[in-house]
Amino acid sequence: MTRETKATDLTDRVFESLPKETVLGLLSRADLSEFLGFAVIKRLARGETLIEAGDPGDSMMIVLQGTLKVCVNTSKGRQVVLDYLGPGGVIGEIALFDGKPRTASVIAMEAAEVIVLQRRFVVPFLEKKPAAALRIIEMLCDKLRRTNALVRDGAAAAMGPKLARGILRLLGEHGVRRDGAVSISFRISQTELGNYVNLSRENVNRQLHEWEEAGLVKVARGQVSIIDEAGLHRVAEGDA
Repeated sequence: MTRETKATDLTDRVFESLPKETVLGLLSRADLSEFLGFAVIKRLARGETLIEAGDPGDSMMIVLQGTLKVCVNTSKGRQVVLDYLGPGGVIGEIALFDGKPRTASVIAMEAAEVIVLQRRFVVPFLEKKPAAALRIIEMLCDKLRRTNALVRDGAAAAMGPKLARGILRLLGEHGVRRDGAVSISFRISQTELGNYVNLSRENVNRQLHEWEEAGLVKVARGQVSIIDEAGLHRVAEGDA
């Protein structure tokens, strides 16, 4: 079961740790303290579901720690991953504005913490803080652009460019550099990666194996490290 605790001393932690471009990063310490005064923290274990599609849209969440995936299931039961959200990522901003049921499910990829803010408290606050409301709208627009890119890349006929674009998109948002390579900051299986780029696990495995032999990537359990970024960009552009 998800564990909940009152967020009474979150202000310093959030003010110092979340990226300044996030909605909370825009607030002054005083405004942040007021905003978090009616917040609750939810702690999630790896694989735990935070939201199910169709749940009531009565709150928004902000990722404090960990990574969560946003996904939907097709009529044939196949999971499609729409996004991965790390610290500062906003969940449920559509419901914040329209109060309608959730359009997707959200599942923890690893142990995570999220700040939960009820719609009935957040809307009056945003009416007083238009800059924060505008930032939420900007983040919603950015999420729509990423979804459009996902649909566009998913329509690509060639397997290599499709997978390369998906990996590069994840690296742009969740990449970490170490030992001369860049890798995704959280563990992601080949099945999950396939769900993100609309390819079967078998095709993902085959393509990664070819790239590993070509010296583009290094594959370990739950982790893909990019050795040759320029080469992967050429594949994404259809040049290799």
